[in-house]
Amino acid sequence: MTWDELRAEWESPGLWLRCHTSGSTGVPKEIMLPKEQVGASARRTLHFFRLDAGSRFHSCLSPEYIGGKMMLIRALESGGRFTWEKSSNRPLLAGDGAIDLLCVVPSQMEHILDSIGSLPVIRDILIGGSPIPSALRKRIAASPLRCWETYGMTETASHVAIRRVAYDDVPFTPLPGIKVTDHDGCLAIDIAGWKSFETNDIVEMTSDGGFRILGRKDNVIITGGLKVHPEDVERRLHPFIGSEIMVTGQEDAKWGSKIVLIVEGGTQTDEDILKICRRELHKHEVPKEILRQPVPRTPNGKLKRHQ
Repeated sequence: MTWDELRAEWESPGLWLRCHTSGSTGVPKEIMLPKEQVGASARRTLHFFRLDAGSRFHSCLSPEYIGGKMMLIRALESGGRFTWEKSSNRPLLAGDGAIDLLCVVPSQMEHILDSIGSLPVIRDILIGGSPIPSALRKRIAASPLRCWETYGMTETASHVAIRRVAYDDVPFTPLPGIKVTDHDGCLAIDIAGWKSFETNDIVEMTSDGGFRILGRKDNVIITGGLKVHPEDVERRLHPFIGSEIMVTGQEDAKWGSKIVLIVEGGTQTDEDILKICRRELHKHEVPKEILRQPVPRTPNGKLKRHQ
């Protein structure tokens, strides 16, 4: 899909917008979202960031996925100016004038931080698509850039909650019109005027109505009768392992499933990494095997945990 095709689809008389899920939690699929709710989602973001017809929206993402689609739709809903570039891990951010809202994924943010001295003026940066690694989070928090991490999915017509990227694991704050609750340990989302969603994200609610995501229910690994949340293990290891990593489980006759750590690149030896794991993790979370190979990802950069 091209940007012109997306604009034509959005401005057509049809009531539905065609979207594709990323495939990070299963097989990618096509879904149809009501344009009325997609527009409402765009307006929630416009209200939060106080964007209007004088704003410039710049996308480094593909129009195939919801993160890219929403940038154009926000611009159209506000009457603002939309600029874009082909998706790559080295965004150029070309064009005239300041950028009021920029949308990127974590891998693109690495390059932006490396190029900070030559950046145009950027008011706010939305980072979505996959969790932000701990080392990158620290770089962002130490930078002068104002960056925001989003929570949402294609099925909710983009993000429903947001938080400022900081050193600490601050909770997500739901946007106006969004109600979140704990349903049997997982996050439930109610979108005013539309419908409710029950997610597989294991949640910790906060007293002010916010929430933290601890991991996904369907990613939990049972090893020796004990639960391991791979996302939580990765968060604790990232500050000490200077490589891309992913925790996964493999069938094992003794343990049921054994913990396996995939490591992409880096200079640390397996023994160095195992020492870190033994120091930072519970005994049952320590990997039984380390695989040196590329971390599997979906086309938009999310970890692909399910083949």
